[in-house]
Amino acid sequence: MKRKQGIAFLLAVLLLVLSACGGGANEPKSNSSSETGGSDSGSSASGNSAPEKVELRISWWGNAERAKLYDQILDMYESENPHVTTVREWTSFNDYWPKLATQVAGNNIPDIFSLHVLLYGGDYGSRNVLEPLQPYVDQGLINLDGWDPAVIDAGKLDGVLYALPKGVTSSALIFNTTMIKNLGLDLPEIGTLSEFKSYLQQLRDKMPADQYPIVDASFDDHYVESFVRSKGKSFLSSDGSGLGFAKEDLMEFWSIWEEFRQLGLTVPVGMTVENTGQPAENSLFVKQRVAIDMKPSNHGKIYSRNLPDVEINMLRTPSADNAVFRSGENLQAPSWVISNKSQHKEEAAKLINWFVNNVEAQKIYSLENGIPGSTAIREALKPDLHPMDIEAINHAETISPDLPPTDYRQEGASEVFTLYKKCLEQLAFGRMSVEQAVDGFFQEAETILKR
Repeated sequence: MKRKQGIAFLLAVLLLVLSACGGGANEPKSNSSSETGGSDSGSSASGNSAPEKVELRISWWGNAERAKLYDQILDMYESENPHVTTVREWTSFNDYWPKLATQVAGNNIPDIFSLHVLLYGGDYGSRNVLEPLQPYVDQGLINLDGWDPAVIDAGKLDGVLYALPKGVTSSALIFNTTMIKNLGLDLPEIGTLSEFKSYLQQLRDKMPADQYPIVDASFDDHYVESFVRSKGKSFLSSDGSGLGFAKEDLMEFWSIWEEFRQLGLTVPVGMTVENTGQPAENSLFVKQRVAIDMKPSNHGKIYSRNLPDVEINMLRTPSADNAVFRSGENLQAPSWVISNKSQHKEEAAKLINWFVNNVEAQKIYSLENGIPGSTAIREALKPDLHPMDIEAINHAETISPDLPPTDYRQEGASEVFTLYKKCLEQLAFGRMSVEQAVDGFFQEAETILKR
């Protein structure tokens, strides 16, 4: 009996000691962010003790102006989560990819890095460096409630969520509405390329000889993708071993645009080649040599800043005449991804979730990489946005319900697109017929993809 009483006494003492050492119910909780993007990163496994100090390397592409935005956002995150320190790395878009490839080869990849899923998803998805994100969604560390399903799908590779889009853009027809109204016309209602041709002919009849209705969009790799995708096909097969469309599809597309060149509905090929890669301020659209451009939707704001007295509008790109989908735009999704070698994956998941879902962070970011995935964020930002940003949001919400799933480009795609433009130039300069250019493209493309 005495032994049992002694044990009970010791247990009571032990409970008192533990109660004194542990945190009480009234202790302050860790910082959490406002609105939809609560990071709640300050909690530890016990829920009470101080969180472990964490250093996260994070990288992106851009210029010094974009870096200032990231610094403001990440400074705010660190102030709300003082146990987290971010080490920031950035470089230009062209320099970013060789640097990232070197980091991967040297097993020195950042915890969090930016990935253009459409252009490089196939490459980095095959390198076994990306952490799947769905487990963090299931844990509640990444919140996709109220996200546009098409944006979520744009972050998937082979059906697996690896990337959290910072924003999305898609190809759009961008109109110099002031120029068109001065010609006595309104914006068109178009669905197919045949309908669009009729409208371009109306423009041509009213324009001076040194202006053209539209840029030569046959040279736009995103648009030829969109054309074949509107037919329910793809530019490359799902495994990247071959082309995903038939010769007849390319014959149709190139024949349409060859006719446009012959009729003066688009600019001469020499002008297209000379102006390839020019900055926005030197583009044919800003110089007002064309009434219509085809560019990612975020270019509307860029053009508007260069043409402040011009009304600019945006419409969906035309589809193939026998299309399965209204159009086949590929969502371009610059995204955050997490390295599967990171020692702090959960903290990385909390940070990227906060970045894309926090209203104050997104006010700073201000659609820098396109339209946010969260519909709640879109609505919260609208009162402070540039009018062309609002038009881009409306464009995204118009096309989203009727899009085929986004196709990311498989390894080898860049070489095939280079070949595409080489063969198209031969056709446009009159050195080959449409049939010869198509045959040459298919023959060389198959060789490239079989390597």
